[in-house]
Amino acid sequence: MKDKTKKGFFSLFQNVRRSAETSENISATSVVSPEESQNEDLNKTVSEPAEQKSSAAPIAFHEIENEAPSSSLIWEPSDDPLIVRIDEEALYSECAQFSSKMQSLSNVFKRTSETTQEQAPQPRAAQAYLHVSKDRMAAWIYVIPPFNDGQDIKEEDLKTILNQEHVSTGIMEESLNSIIENQIYGQAVLVAKGVLARNGIDGSIKDHFKRDLKLEFIEDENGSVDYKNLNNIQSVKEGEIICSIALAVPGKNGMTINGNPYPCPIQGSDVFVPAGRNTVLTEDRTQLISQKTGHVTFANGKFQVDPILKINGNIDNSTGNLDYDGDILITGDVRNGFSVKATGRIDIRGSVEGAQIAAQGSITIASGMSGNGRGTLTSDSDVKCRYLEHCTVTAKGNVYAESIINSKIESGQDINVTSGMGVIIGGTLLAANSINARIIGSKVRRLVTELIIANVPKNVEESARLTRELEQLHHNMSEVRKNIAYLETTQRQDKQQLLENLKQASTYLNLREQEITNRLEEINTIDKEQSGIIQCQQLLPVVRIRIGSSSLLVQEEYSRSIIYKNNEGEVTIGSN
Repeated sequence: MKDKTKKGFFSLFQNVRRSAETSENISATSVVSPEESQNEDLNKTVSEPAEQKSSAAPIAFHEIENEAPSSSLIWEPSDDPLIVRIDEEALYSECAQFSSKMQSLSNVFKRTSETTQEQAPQPRAAQAYLHVSKDRMAAWIYVIPPFNDGQDIKEEDLKTILNQEHVSTGIMEESLNSIIENQIYGQAVLVAKGVLARNGIDGSIKDHFKRDLKLEFIEDENGSVDYKNLNNIQSVKEGEIICSIALAVPGKNGMTINGNPYPCPIQGSDVFVPAGRNTVLTEDRTQLISQKTGHVTFANGKFQVDPILKINGNIDNSTGNLDYDGDILITGDVRNGFSVKATGRIDIRGSVEGAQIAAQGSITIASGMSGNGRGTLTSDSDVKCRYLEHCTVTAKGNVYAESIINSKIESGQDINVTSGMGVIIGGTLLAANSINARIIGSKVRRLVTELIIANVPKNVEESARLTRELEQLHHNMSEVRKNIAYLETTQRQDKQQLLENLKQASTYLNLREQEITNRLEEINTIDKEQSGIIQCQQLLPVVRIRIGSSSLLVQEEYSRSIIYKNNEGEVTIGSN
């Protein structure tokens, strides 16, 4: 029994001695790095409580509760999607491990202070331990409480341990002060946090015009496809936006608690601006705009603007109709049924069939036009062709051709058919100033050629229209008068309302008759002042000539003729 008692006391003495030695080693280093505290001291001290428990002495120790670190966010929440968030759960897990080992170490200190029985308890000051996360973005301080009336933790102690670990950025002074003032022991407290990085944004481009134009065939409700209106030309006006550019937003590096950069994954790079011919960037580099009016194409990675739309080939089902804000150059032909419109000039190197050509500038056709009775040329300037056959031409400027056959031609200036064959056969030609040709008319008498000189071409059409309306009006007036006379004679009561209506209609017809008569007199007055000439080397019947309000029917053949209106207002054929 005595032997067992001796062994028990001896075992207890050995345990207390080892605990005292361990306590002395730990107290000698008040500032310990996380690696040292985790890998050296804790490995030694964690096993000692087990040895004490296995000893024969019935000594009970009060364990400090293993308190997990707070799970509140380290960094404030942000709606900014570019902020580079750090895995805070992993940091808290890392901190929890540190906190657990520090609590075990604190328990060892407590046991040591309580098992020292042979001598008076020695006071032990509070000691702080620092843990810096592996990514150097957060740091916690764990303060082991004082024992046996030891000194509380001081501000100098906390500053010292931060300096030793070179923690210089993101120090949380409020947390340090709270530890001192509130004596926060046995708990890991966040005392420093790094600055989060912010990703950049790569530049981007929003196109306002297509880069790859593909033919799009649209079916109607009956399943028919319109092969003419393909809309495969991208017209652009000067100053119009071709594409919008979102500039790159540079990334911003963060900073670790040691003051080193914490790089952002995405720095943000500028986008290549596809600026090509006749395009320019705005001063703020956010818009690519057109420097000219024309059409936009995309080639070799760049947008470009060409003021002249060049069609290499024919206008047919492969191109569809054209409606372009600028000049158009067509190297081939314009097929039957298609239309070409331009705000500038139209230059056609081939021929034109029964198509509609309209331009605000001049129209030039290298070959000519066979309109098949439905082809039209409309220009606010000149029209130049080799031949015009079975078509309608309206030009505010001059009309030039080598031959005009069975066509309706209207010119705001002169009609010149003097080169090549220089022949005018059939049709109606109207010019404001003059008509010149080598041969006018045909020996085929049933084919009539009509030539008109009118300073105001629209007056000719208006005069013809008003004359037709006046003839119809006279017919209607005659019928109304007959009906009024009949009703007045019969004096039927049931027809009185009809009679009143007829009288009102008669009044209106009389007023309209007067309006038409006055307008025709105005046009005739203008026609009397009409001047102009028609010249040709050979004049063949049958030709109907009108200059102003005067007219002449030519039924004989003349050579080297000049036709004009003499002082008496008559159309005269002279020689030149």
